[in-house]
Amino acid sequence: MKHFAFLLAMLLTITVLKAQNIPYNLTPDWESNPNGQVSTGLGLADINGDGWKDIIVADGNDIHRQHLVVYYNNGDGTFPYDPDWESADIDYHGHLAVGDIDGDGWIDVAVSVYIGPSGFSDPGKVKVYYNIEGELEASPSFESSEFYTFSCVLGDADGDGDLDLAAAAGEPYGSLFDSGKIFYNTDGIFEQNPQWTSAIQMGAMDVDFADMDGNGFLDLIFSCEETPNYIYLANNDGIISETPAWYSDENENYMNSLDIGFIGSDTFPAIVMTGNSQLGGDGKVRLYDFDEGIPASSSASWLSNYFGYGSGILLADVTRDDTLDLIYGGWWLPIKIAIGNGVNFQINPSYTSSSSSVVEAIQIADLGKENIQFINENILIGIESAAIHLTHKIVENILNIYKNGVLLEPSDYSYIPGKNRISFKNRLFTGDELEIQYEYCYDGDLVITNWDSYKGNYIFYNTNPPVGLISYDKNVVLNLINIYPNPANEFINIDYVLDFDSEVEIEIYNFKGEKIKTIHKGYRMSGRNSTGCKTDDLKTGLYLLKLIACDRYFISEFLVLNN
Repeated sequence: MKHFAFLLAMLLTITVLKAQNIPYNLTPDWESNPNGQVSTGLGLADINGDGWKDIIVADGNDIHRQHLVVYYNNGDGTFPYDPDWESADIDYHGHLAVGDIDGDGWIDVAVSVYIGPSGFSDPGKVKVYYNIEGELEASPSFESSEFYTFSCVLGDADGDGDLDLAAAAGEPYGSLFDSGKIFYNTDGIFEQNPQWTSAIQMGAMDVDFADMDGNGFLDLIFSCEETPNYIYLANNDGIISETPAWYSDENENYMNSLDIGFIGSDTFPAIVMTGNSQLGGDGKVRLYDFDEGIPASSSASWLSNYFGYGSGILLADVTRDDTLDLIYGGWWLPIKIAIGNGVNFQINPSYTSSSSSVVEAIQIADLGKENIQFINENILIGIESAAIHLTHKIVENILNIYKNGVLLEPSDYSYIPGKNRISFKNRLFTGDELEIQYEYCYDGDLVITNWDSYKGNYIFYNTNPPVGLISYDKNVVLNLINIYPNPANEFINIDYVLDFDSEVEIEIYNFKGEKIKTIHKGYRMSGRNSTGCKTDDLKTGLYLLKLIACDRYFISEFLVLNN
């Protein structure tokens, strides 16, 4: 996984179907009503606190001033065709980022505004809509000073465990280059002007964080048009350098979007970027591999066939073989999926949708929670660190983190829904042991934003049948936790299957991590087991059911709806 942080031998290798099928229909299963929106930014996160991922979309791009909108999950993975919520303000919105900025347990939304109210002659800004107990504020309470920015990202840029805001800056149509920017988080608040700016001005279109060199601190990566792509490394004190450590050295560079992930058994993450040939370049997807470390400069190690006006891109395992595959799209183009082989990807993709649109962003999540998987991942820290990457790339929820056997509070760390990096408030030191209990996406649904105003946004639902809960624990395999009815009112039934005889304890917790009650404690035989519990004494809300067997934990969620 990492150069200095490795998995203990806790993970059980299990046999999973390796068939290289692509589990998506050729046409979208859901399309929002095309109400003239020019959809660009995309986030998948639980905004209203009901335990289900909602769809957050930033509309506008460089075409119209429009709203930030939210489509609330119906509680079964389906969505209304029109937004349930929209912002009071309008702007030329670019891409967005989601995360709990102020540490109150609710997901906030940061949005890049590409250009200002007067159009291309007027710079944009970044802004933040804070979540007020389940609903985004109507107008953003933070707006930065003006600059052109198409994309932003949340991540811990200074090693203190909270979410800072980084922005790609520049405007390629006018060849207006600018410095990348970081706004540091101070008690959930950002200053109007950035506290970090890159020494080099770029035509940056996208930005993300990752620990590229394995030193335990997050670095900053930019994909650019007209200028090279860049990596800015953090030193061993967690300070990101203003001077890039790496740049791409192709003769022409017109990159649009990026994603980052561990390819095969690589020690260090790789970067994929979409080329967009509207203004120049080769219009191909590029893979930059850094498994030998970070050189001063390099060219892509792999190129796709010509694609054209490339845009959205995502790395995800869609074939159930524990290897990242490549998903990408473009303007007036179909979605393509190229299967990964642990080194690079197919030149000729295995999947091409029969529908096309003006794709902007691609994300994946198990919207209906049909196949979310749970894992205990144990990591031994080998060097002083402030951040780690988990094994599974698309993380749905972090449930619990234990450090040297002590349960951490949610305020002790931060993470982004859908990403696999965790940052810590207090430094991790050599020999520290982490046990991280989390849910990851095993069979994800594809969500696509589209700025063709005559077409809506898309969902391609995953067609694989549910497989039940896969456990990677070496002592006990829990094949299934089934809680029903869910949502519950007066009672719940819990069915579970043990592969071994075991002492079993079943507990209910609220989402603050507070234990509500123990509903079962005793010895159970292997095979199918059932128990029940009254819930009429519980307040309406989301709860965690923890099943303890052989000193390991298995966690599932359920919703109570009481008057």
